[in-house]
Amino acid sequence: MSYMEQYRVKIDKQGRIIIPSKVRKLLGLEPDSEFLLDIRNNTIILEPVRNDMDQIIDEWYEKMLNMKVRAKGLESIPSIWMSESYVKRKLGLD
Repeated sequence: MSYMEQYRVKIDKQGRIIIPSKVRKLLGLEPDSEFLLDIRNNTIILEPVRNDMDQIIDEWYEKMLNMKVRAKGLESIPSIWMSESYVKRKLGLD
């Protein structure tokens, strides 16, 4: 998702800025949301900290399973060290 909009905001006496409600809704920001603040070439960049990484990984994994594409050159060769069921269980694929 890529958006190119600008909003004019002010800094209050305590050094706070208000993020417009449209932006908060668009990005799913809630009270007490955390951000990373970067300074690059005299520009302030605020990036929301993602706390839903498990959900993102689960969604990515489901998308990969649904692609039905197999990597070339990968074969499942039985190992004398680990069984296939053990590996799948450790990777959470069982």
